[in-house]
Amino acid sequence: MSETAAPVHTPRYFRVLGAAEEVAGGMSHGYVGVEHLFLAIIRDRDAVRTQVLATMADLDAVESALLSLMNSDCYQIGTRNIVMPDDNG
Repeated sequence: MSETAAPVHTPRYFRVLGAAEEVAGGMSHGYVGVEHLFLAIIRDRDAVRTQVLATMADLDAVESALLSLMNSDCYQIGTRNIVMPDDNG
C-alpha cells in the first residue's frame, strides 16, 4: 500500500487563519470558530473562491448579517438552533 503525502499548506492558508484569529480577537472572543474563519475567507476578495462566492451572494450583506448575529444576544457557542433577531421589531 502506498502512503499519501500530507497536503502542503499555502501562504494564503496561513494568511486566512491569521485573519480569522484577528477577527476573533477584534470581537474579544477567546476562541477561533468557523464563523471567524468564514469572515476571514469572504474578506479575502482577491481569492478565486471568494470571487466565485461573490457571483452567488452579496458578500457585504453576508458579512453584515453574520456580524449582526455574532453581536446579538442570541449568539451562543454550542447552540444548535440560533434564532435570528427579527428585523421588523
